Amino acid sequence: MSTESKVLKREWTTREGWRDTKVGMWAWLIQRGAAVALLVVITLHLANPFRRPVQAALLALALLHALLGVRSLLLDCGLASRWHRPLFILALALAGLLFVAFWSWRWY
Repeated sequence: MSTESKVLKREWTTREGWRDTKVGMWAWLIQRGAAVALLVVITLHLANPFRRPVQAALLALALLHALLGVRSLLLDCGLASRWHRPLFILALALAGLLFVAFWSWRWY
């Protein structure tokens, strides 16, 4: 038996390759994507802090990244694995609700 036969390979360019992806992996991918996007948006924000689309992106990405991080911390502290999906949905919903609440309440 060769070593290569034991290696799990995923065809990530097809829909079938992503079919059985678990919620934890999606949360990880979204959080990492938000982190990379935050680096770009923070750079744009430092260049011109008064652009509304940049401010909106910064708020949305920061909320998303932070709430998925809180989800990860709760699971790392020993919360049962049955909470993976509810915490993921709660983090996404809460990020959306907080974004709408803060963005609609503008102080200028």
